[in-house]
Amino acid sequence: MIQQENYHHKLRRNITLLHWHGILLGLVFVLPVLVPFYQDRGLGFREFMIGEAVFSAVMILMEVPSGWLSDVWKRRHTLTLAACTHMIGWTMLWQADTFMMTVAAQGMLGVGVALVSGTNSAMLYDSLQELGRADEFRRQEGKRHAVMLYAVGVSSLAGGVLYHWYPDLPVILTIGACFAALLVTLLMVEPGRHKVDAHNNPFVDMAQTVAYAIHGHREIAGIIILSAVLFASTKMLMWSQQPYYIMLDVPEIWFGVFAAIGFFMGGLGGHFGHLIDGRFGNIAVLLVFMAVMVVFCLTAALWPGHHAIPLLLAGSTIFGFAAPRVQAAINRRVDGSRRATILSAASLTVHLLAIQLFVLLGWADDHGGITLALTILAGVVAGGAGVGLLLIRHINGTREKVA
Repeated sequence: MIQQENYHHKLRRNITLLHWHGILLGLVFVLPVLVPFYQDRGLGFREFMIGEAVFSAVMILMEVPSGWLSDVWKRRHTLTLAACTHMIGWTMLWQADTFMMTVAAQGMLGVGVALVSGTNSAMLYDSLQELGRADEFRRQEGKRHAVMLYAVGVSSLAGGVLYHWYPDLPVILTIGACFAALLVTLLMVEPGRHKVDAHNNPFVDMAQTVAYAIHGHREIAGIIILSAVLFASTKMLMWSQQPYYIMLDVPEIWFGVFAAIGFFMGGLGGHFGHLIDGRFGNIAVLLVFMAVMVVFCLTAALWPGHHAIPLLLAGSTIFGFAAPRVQAAINRRVDGSRRATILSAASLTVHLLAIQLFVLLGWADDHGGITLALTILAGVVAGGAGVGLLLIRHINGTREKVA
């Protein structure tokens, strides 16, 4: 009995430790000054975007192996390995003095993120299930995501100031936060397994989803296209902020302030997005957000100035509002047997599009500046919205109501 109570106490502690683990990995102090950090090493925005493309590619390639490792090995050990990989990646980036070294560092960070992704959620679910509190999973998972996002905001606020004092200090503190996350994983206890996830190859999921969409479910394809374009574009908008600030000669000390505002806005969007549930259709909201993205990108590109800074920050808010709506739109139209496959395909589509946009917008910035990159981004969003809407409204040659 005493052993059982002690075990349950450790499981309850797991929940708190997982929140702290998310907070510590979210303390990426270098995030708001990554582009100036690259420039200090003689690299431009194009090289940075290529590195981000490599990061996304590694995450895709590691999705299945990392999930398999988490299932056959202890989840606690997988999280420990992830923290070590994060430390190695940030240390490599700190010491990098060539383009290839920075790319290798980005790849290592991609491995670390892939190891964490899914493992933390699975460990939270299993811990709650062992305690008989599985019904709390959605609330606890939402809280874990929120505190991590707020941690990113706080560290971003500090990162700009720290970079102004000593350029290497943000990345050094980021490494320290990863080490603290490693120590947190050592305090966790391995829960019993109650739910084994199937880790299919994401490209197999994509092929199955394409076949499903072709055979009378074009609406699903339309939703996937809309979500891929919207979420990949919000990521591009976030990384476009720093070169835009540099163009406006904004001091680096303000980079962190603006980044923090953006992340806090994203957190608020996620927390309070449910307030508009039932008032507007999910697809209609996605289309409105895409229209807003087009207007904001074109405004920032054609009329550059400090007035455009809030427009660039809106990407985080859009992401916070839109992410749960995409899941809701898919859940309404797909039965449980296909839901996980289609959600996996949707996630893969975002990464695949992001890789291409990283390279394209990096090239655009190199040849015409960040304003050209934003103009191209506006065109991509507008084109993606058109294709997605066409597929949604024209199903098997008939027009459907956009819900």
